[in-house]
Amino acid sequence: MTLQEIEHEFNNEFGSISERFIIITENLLNLASSDKKYIYHPGVYVFYFEDKVIKVGRHLTNSRKRALEHIRDNTRNEYFEMKSLKENKKAKVLLFNLIDPNNYHWLASVEMYLEKKLEPVIKSKRQG
Repeated sequence: MTLQEIEHEFNNEFGSISERFIIITENLLNLASSDKKYIYHPGVYVFYFEDKVIKVGRHLTNSRKRALEHIRDNTRNEYFEMKSLKENKKAKVLLFNLIDPNNYHWLASVEMYLEKKLEPVIKSKRQG
């Protein structure tokens, strides 16, 4: 699946509320220093590497901060360790961030849908 296909899946499913979100695509190497508008907002993050979705998750206040914590804490399973992405130039993160943080109630639906549809390498523990 490509980055464009992931965005298409989101827009196809959430078209009626998609204007509440901004989609930010950033190289993982640049994520910590990025100053893109809305990057500090609540949202859903998707780690992407070599045509695979590695991890999907959400944060109710700052999706970028939470995404970076997965690298710091080395979220892993028996197949993949997220610290391996730390210095990789090909690793990307998509943030589906809310424009208005008060709309945070939409995040669970977006995260659950993308988790199921994208089948990440590392599944959310709450998803089983």
